[in-house]
Amino acid sequence: MSLSSHLPSRRPTPARPPLAAVPTPTPDPGPPRGVAERRRHRRGRLARLLTAPLPTAGLEAALARLARPVRRALPWLLPVLCLGSLALAIRGIWAGHTPSLAPRHRAEALCFALAAPPPFAPTMRVEPSAALLRGRFSPGTPPSMALREAMQFDDRMVLRERALHVGDYDVATAWLRLPAETSHRWLVVGWMEGADLAVCSFRFVGDNDELTPEQERWGNRLLGRILVPGNFHVGALPDFRLHHARDGELPVFGPPAKPTPGS
Repeated sequence: MSLSSHLPSRRPTPARPPLAAVPTPTPDPGPPRGVAERRRHRRGRLARLLTAPLPTAGLEAALARLARPVRRALPWLLPVLCLGSLALAIRGIWAGHTPSLAPRHRAEALCFALAAPPPFAPTMRVEPSAALLRGRFSPGTPPSMALREAMQFDDRMVLRERALHVGDYDVATAWLRLPAETSHRWLVVGWMEGADLAVCSFRFVGDNDELTPEQERWGNRLLGRILVPGNFHVGALPDFRLHHARDGELPVFGPPAKPTPGS
């Protein structure tokens, strides 16, 4: 018996499988045609500021510094605020209960309009008056003619005269020098409401014998306040009221009257 018969039999070595082919990397074709490529842009200063964490410690310290003087002043501020609120409340209640005088006709309403905010504040004393003469004239009478007949003045007393159309009415204005009042001037405004003549007259107290440029300037301002279309609509009375006044009393504008000698 040979030696080779006692040796274990050699198993056949299995065949190794063939190596798989390593894929070759292909270049990135990029986005499809017609689609813009989105790139990551570098963050700007605003973006970094918005996304940065808040410095809470610094803010708390700043608030604490501001709170200290507020806490010290609070005991003084509270009474002042309370008194101010009380004063405003009392003023509102008083304004709601203050009696107001309604105008009886358009001429009186125009005198009330001069007292509306901002009030008419001339440098000389101006004393208004208002009247409505009912049924004295025929409809269609020119207001300048009706004024002459009602107030009995002639052309020698007229310093300035003008005719206007305001809203729904023809209005006549005139500066007058009355013989009994050589140092004072009258600004008269009149218009016809059917057969009634409405008149506003304003006495300008002065020291000169002639109409001064200052009086004429303030007279033009006065006419600019009252001769507006909204005040001259047929069937509608201007919505002006006078506070702290008695019936029949009109406001007086400008400085107080000078004391007469011997008073």
